[in-house]
Amino acid sequence: MNLCFLGDALDHWKGSLFELLQRSDLLCDFAVDPLASDLKSWQTENFEVFARLLRVEQHQIVFHHASLDNREEYFREIRHKGDLFLDPDTGVATGRVKEKSQYVTPEEVRLLLNQSDRMLAVYQHVRAKATSERVNEVGLCLQQAISNLHWVSYESANVAMIFFSHSTPRLGQVAGALRKFLGSAASRRVRICKCEAH
Repeated sequence: MNLCFLGDALDHWKGSLFELLQRSDLLCDFAVDPLASDLKSWQTENFEVFARLLRVEQHQIVFHHASLDNREEYFREIRHKGDLFLDPDTGVATGRVKEKSQYVTPEEVRLLLNQSDRMLAVYQHVRAKATSERVNEVGLCLQQAISNLHWVSYESANVAMIFFSHSTPRLGQVAGALRKFLGSAASRRVRICKCEAH
């Protein structure tokens, strides 16, 4: 998340999604990490706005001293053990990228999924291709790094929210809640997939 994007329509979409899942008791000990690519520019008010937009309390935000320039230290600072949302500027890196601070890597996803029942949500922006195609690329890339991985995606024209977990039942509940909420529109928006490492 970069401050220049704070408060756009997509933050409202993320917030309504998390509000639905929290209200349905499908997120356990939920926290959010803005992955602020411009962390030094963030003030207390910005974190307050971020929390309001995502429909979470201030205590649910993961705060950092390290910036994303020092990724090893940044991810070591995530001591939260429950479900977690990562909000990178762009999403999961599936190859070489120019601005690493805009992405989360497959190895970082793997490290954060070391909790057996944790659910990890990641925002994914999409450019110049179908959202389902990009989500598939992310899934295929992650299967190289993480065994017994499952995911559910909620997709629109140029963004997706992808929920990763080792727990099929938990993801099935998320998919069910989204399908119930979206009704007939869910067939175009919600997908569930199991990825297995080779």
